[in-house]
Amino acid sequence: MAELAQRLRYYRKLRGLSVRELAERAGVSVSYIYAIESGARGSNAAKLGLIAEALGVSLSDLWGDAPRQPASPSSADDAPPSPDEA
Repeated sequence: MAELAQRLRYYRKLRGLSVRELAERAGVSVSYIYAIESGARGSNAAKLGLIAEALGVSLSDLWGDAPRQPASPSSADDAPPSPDEA
């Protein structure tokens, strides 16, 4: 769950979206995004699919099944964790 939280936050920031903007684009509540990013809540595949679509990434990018390196991450510390690091 912590890996999902990190990846969601990473891709949201990479796209320059606030939590509110992402929630609106995905059609989910702001509190739902906050809960996932804080690791306090898991997500269901349907809602996570909406969030991935709003971010322009695949569902597996968020789950960590097939990590992809974005073209220009701001720093190595901000990169999503690889499955080996989890």
